[in-house]
Amino acid sequence: MPHSTKQFPVLILAAGASSRMGRPKQLLSWKDTTLLGHAIKNAQASRCSDVVVVLGANYKAIRAGLDQNGFEIVVNTHWKKGLGSSIAYGMEYLVEQKNDMDGVLIILADQPLIDSKYLNTLIDLYDGDTSTIVGTRYKGGTGVPALFGKMHFKELMGLNEDSGAKAIIRNHKYKVLAADPGGTAIDIDTESEYIKLSNQLDKTS
Repeated sequence: MPHSTKQFPVLILAAGASSRMGRPKQLLSWKDTTLLGHAIKNAQASRCSDVVVVLGANYKAIRAGLDQNGFEIVVNTHWKKGLGSSIAYGMEYLVEQKNDMDGVLIILADQPLIDSKYLNTLIDLYDGDTSTIVGTRYKGGTGVPALFGKMHFKELMGLNEDSGAKAIIRNHKYKVLAADPGGTAIDIDTESEYIKLSNQLDKTS
């Protein structure tokens, strides 16, 4: 399959307060960088066109911990309203700044096993299908990482609740293609989850 020539920026959601972790998980060590730094690297290594990071809680410390270039940062001061608020804020920025987007790929900062190859798979599936959303398959349904076509931008900008983009995916279930992440779509929310995944990483390194 030929590589896509379409413009798909990546929106990395990293605005949460990490309340279950007890410290900013965006700054947790992962490989040679941090959890957020790793997500940025994967996004940059994919065939996506631009990388935008949405920060919120602890944004000064998190921004200070980022030593890479080639991405943009926006700060959602209303991050307490939930994930939907950060998606809407990031989308408003993208629509304002990038007028040639064909879609947007939304990913989380706390899924370190998601790599650039998987992000490219989502792009390939989108290009090879009539679906307007390509998401990630979970036991309870389909979620992010997900690529949303341009026709969903207005809905994404209208989000303001903690449920994020799941409502949009549910409302358009007949236009959704679900990709199998092969066990990589694992969130890090607690210290024990971080230790477990870190130990797995050490064994495979």
